[in-house]
Amino acid sequence: MGFLSDFRTMVIGILLESFPFILLGVVISALLQTLISDQQLQRWIPKKTILGILFGCLLGIIFPLCECGIIPVVHRLIRKGMPPYIGLVFMMAGPVINPIVFTSTFVAFRAQPEMAISRMVLAFTTSALIGLWASRGVRDSALRNPLSKTNDHTAAAKKSFKHPISGNPGKKTKVVWKNKLHETLEHAAIEMFDVGKFLVLGATVTALLQTVVSRQWLLSVSHGDWTPHLFMMGLSYVLSICSTADAFVGATFIPDFSLGSVLGFLVFGAMLDIKSTLMLLKVFRFKTVATVLVISVVVVLCGAVAFDQLYAYL
Repeated sequence: MGFLSDFRTMVIGILLESFPFILLGVVISALLQTLISDQQLQRWIPKKTILGILFGCLLGIIFPLCECGIIPVVHRLIRKGMPPYIGLVFMMAGPVINPIVFTSTFVAFRAQPEMAISRMVLAFTTSALIGLWASRGVRDSALRNPLSKTNDHTAAAKKSFKHPISGNPGKKTKVVWKNKLHETLEHAAIEMFDVGKFLVLGATVTALLQTVVSRQWLLSVSHGDWTPHLFMMGLSYVLSICSTADAFVGATFIPDFSLGSVLGFLVFGAMLDIKSTLMLLKVFRFKTVATVLVISVVVVLCGAVAFDQLYAYL
C-alpha cells in the first residue's frame, strides 16, 4: 500500500507541476495559429542557416516556456512554415535559455553563481551543434506527419469560421473577433488532447522509476571521473522535473555530487526527459529523436566533465 500511495502521489505531483506549463504552451500555440499568418512568420525567420540556429537558440527569451509547454508551440510553428531544424533547436534551447530558468538557477545556486551562466552556455552549445546537424539532416520527411502529406485541422477550422458579413463595420469586427476566439479555443482543445496523453504516459513512467530507486543507492554512485556525470544526466532524464524548478532539486545533491555532475543534471534533463521525449516523438520520427539524444548525451557529458576539471584548476 505504501508503494501505491507514493506512486499515486508522484504521478499527481508531476501532472500538477507540468499542467500549467502545458496549458500555457497550448494557449500560445493556439494564439500563434489564429493571430499570426504563415506569410508573417516567413518574414520573421532568418533565411541563413547560422542566423536561423541563433534565432532558435534565443527564441526562448521571447517565449519563456519549459520543456512541457514548448513542444506544442514548436509543433504549431513548424506547421506554419518554420524550418524543422530551427524548431528542433528551439525545443532544445528554449527550456534552458530563458529568463525564468536563469533566475531560478541563480537563486538556487547563490553560492555558485557561475552555475547559472554555465547552464546557459552549455545548453546553447549543445543546441547549436544539434542545429548544425539538423540543418543538413532534418527536412520535412523527418516529421512524424510530413507537411506535404498532412491535412492539418487548421484549414478546416479556418474554413468553418469564414462567414460572409455585411452591414455595420462595428458588428463585422465583433463577429470576426468572436470567430477568432472560437478558433483559438478549438485549436487549444485539440492540441491539449494531443500533448496531454503523452504527458500522462511520461508522468506514469517517471513516478514508477522514482518509487523504485532509493536515495542510498544514488549516493553510492557519486564518485568517479565519468560515472557521477552520466548518472546525474540519467537521473534528470528519469525524474522529468520541470526546468523552472529543477535547479532547486539539483542543489540538494551538493556536496555529495560535483558541480559538473549537477550541471549535467540541469542541462540534460531540461533539454530531454521521459515525457518530453514522448512528446517529441509526436512531432519527429524516431531516428531524428534518437540522433538528437545521442548528440545531447555526448556534448553535455563532455561539457560537464570539462566544467569540473576547469573548476578544480581554478
